[in-house]
Amino acid sequence: MADLHAALATLADLDQEILRLVGWEELTVSEAAQVLGCTRTTAAVRLHRARRRLNEAMSHRVVPPAQQPVLASPRKAI
Repeated sequence: MADLHAALATLADLDQEILRLVGWEELTVSEAAQVLGCTRTTAAVRLHRARRRLNEAMSHRVVPPAQQPVLASPRKAI
């Protein structure tokens, strides 16, 4: 969840707003358009672009490599 919030914070305010209206507030695109004072088509385009930008921001996050477990085996007697 922290990665999502960090990626969201990198987006422009308009991108964040449309994503929050549809994602968190669970508004339809038409309802979000009313809140934003634009047409449904404009809101749909903004949502599409904002989702794409968020996806790009999430994919560019540096993720540390997973630690590989080290398997220990007993030494063979010589």
